[in-house]
Amino acid sequence: MDNKKSWPVVGVFGHYGNENLGDEAIITAVLQNLRKLWPDVEARCFSIVPEDSAQRHQVAAFPIRWRPAPTTQARKDKASSEGPELVSRLSNENKKPSLKDRLKTLPVMGFGIRVLGRLRAAGQQTLQEIAFLGESYRAVKALDLLMITGSNQFLDNFGGPWGFPYTLLKWSVLAKLAGVKVFFVSVGAGPLEARQSRLLVRCALWFADYLSLRDEPSRQLIAGTGSKCRGLVYPDLAHSLDMSAVAPRSTVTASRDAGPRVIGINPMPMYDSRYWCEKDDTKYRAYLDRLTEFSAWLIEAGYEVFFFPTQPKDELVIDDISRALAEKGLQDGAYKKAGDSVYTLMDIIQSADLIVATRFHGTVLSLLSGKPTLSVCYYRKTADLMKDMGQGQYALPLEDLSFDSLVSTFRQLHGNWSEAAEKIRARNREYVDKLDEQYGHIRELMEGDAVEAAKRSCG
Repeated sequence: MDNKKSWPVVGVFGHYGNENLGDEAIITAVLQNLRKLWPDVEARCFSIVPEDSAQRHQVAAFPIRWRPAPTTQARKDKASSEGPELVSRLSNENKKPSLKDRLKTLPVMGFGIRVLGRLRAAGQQTLQEIAFLGESYRAVKALDLLMITGSNQFLDNFGGPWGFPYTLLKWSVLAKLAGVKVFFVSVGAGPLEARQSRLLVRCALWFADYLSLRDEPSRQLIAGTGSKCRGLVYPDLAHSLDMSAVAPRSTVTASRDAGPRVIGINPMPMYDSRYWCEKDDTKYRAYLDRLTEFSAWLIEAGYEVFFFPTQPKDELVIDDISRALAEKGLQDGAYKKAGDSVYTLMDIIQSADLIVATRFHGTVLSLLSGKPTLSVCYYRKTADLMKDMGQGQYALPLEDLSFDSLVSTFRQLHGNWSEAAEKIRARNREYVDKLDEQYGHIRELMEGDAVEAAKRSCG
């Protein structure tokens, strides 16, 4: 940090801007805490959709990956909005085939033209990436610190090695070339399957000045890549969200004697071909059927049930469940949309007595709200969190999910509702203290007073 000024310019980096309110809770919390550390901090966001980040957080924003210029995209949007009639008309225009079209019909010539087309496209992409690297270098050079924050940044199931792993390496290298510190803060890891992915991550961490992982299994996974950067373990950054802005419940429906009566359900399009990286309609249908059957049981038992998404794609599952409940002759529970606000989502969660969540951050934010939570775990990160929060007995693996397991686990949590809530609140206080400690380390590292903290992390 420049000694001539008392505050840094900090870039907060992540796969943000895609309307995932779980991830947006992370960057919201980080920005809040940076302003506590340095009231006059100049924060900038580096995200997938910088326009969304700039509007949402009122900061300057820059894309982390190359993408078409907005004017080009706008033209595409305009063309697609004119409807299938235009597409049909253009495709059926009575034009003579070009020489290139004729050559494509010849076996050898057609193959050659296709190969040349792919080479040309690859060349264009390379030139675009080179130009983007130049723009990115200029953007990162203006920083004192690049904070790569939270969520599952170390993964390759979405996009393979050239998705998340390459993006992390690219920005780590650019930051070091620009003389900017690189902190990986409370980052999750996994799945990280491909050898190239592990190599890219290991290389990215060569340039890290600080590393912390959000759980011990993530730390072990990173150690397994061969990285010499050992890393510290601190909770998910969403736990440092300022909860004073969340409105308290106006009506308390649950009591120690009566137990929970209002149940919030957060589904996720697992294996759904409209969303998930591993598409399996059979598995999606099984998940949907289990949640529908369980929701019907809750409604018939007299519970007040509502469904809520943490990102728009969750609404697809909610619609499917609503239709399935209607087919059973049941009026489905309320459908509460959070819009684009993290705090609207927190208010929705606050209105429940007990949460059933599949999204990882659906679980994180429910626990942060002090809500006893039954978590459907599609990856070990959710089970790890539930275990660390002392709630491991209420975590159900997705692959073993059944109606009976949902009902029996719900009944167990229902019976222990008040004790679970007390344990969650106590653990939340511990998480806040640990994250306060980490933010203190970040300030000390930037001000040059905590060399030992850096050595413990990436010495």
